[in-house]
Amino acid sequence: VALKTLIVIHRALREGDPTFREELLNFSQRARILQLSNFKDDSSPIGDLLVSLSFAYVSSAWDCSAWVRTYALFLEERLECFRILKYDIEAERLPRPDQGQDKGYSRTRELDSEELLTQLPALQQLLHRLIGCRPEGAAIGNYVIQYALALVLKESFKIYCAINDGIINLVDKFFEMPRHEAVNALDVYKRAGQQANSLSDFYEVCKGLELARNFQFPVLREPPQSFLATMEEYIREAPRVVSVPTEPL
Repeated sequence: VALKTLIVIHRALREGDPTFREELLNFSQRARILQLSNFKDDSSPIGDLLVSLSFAYVSSAWDCSAWVRTYALFLEERLECFRILKYDIEAERLPRPDQGQDKGYSRTRELDSEELLTQLPALQQLLHRLIGCRPEGAAIGNYVIQYALALVLKESFKIYCAINDGIINLVDKFFEMPRHEAVNALDVYKRAGQQANSLSDFYEVCKGLELARNFQFPVLREPPQSFLATMEEYIREAPRVVSVPTEPL
């Protein structure tokens, strides 16, 4: 029941009226309605089962309960990301491509430095929660979990696209940033590389499932590690901002 309820909420966030998302966000600020950190599946009696079957059931229930908890964390982070970005990354409509472009791009491609350093960490945290939805053990074969996982998988494509376009924008602006912004930008750049590897592993698991048979997975591009040395050198040489007291002596 808990998982099916989360799926209904997820579909309403994706496909429903925007006012539902607004109301859910407002309510979640007063109470963590998606907080399922203590959730476990006690739906089936164990006492009537043989010991060997009991162990198998407990193991299966544990795997499925763990996945439900991570799914709830993803949905909670999805709301938080919307609060920061002020738009829904899944509902975003990419602009029509100009001549010579083979696809549209995310609005992160056109943000200024301050907006980038606010939105990219939020998107990366959302992707972190998404990658955490990788099923394990008995959860892999659970039909309802696979249905929910398909929704999560679909969202990963736009989230990755938004982060990737944001990183391209960040690199373009990096050498114009003051030192304190450049330090934060370097952390974002490093995390993008780490997450590209983790997302690749997540996709490999999903590709082996029936749910992903008709999905077109994006080509993952890890930000060049060779650029890190140049970024670090810029930070070392950039002048530190010295605060000047404004109060009269």
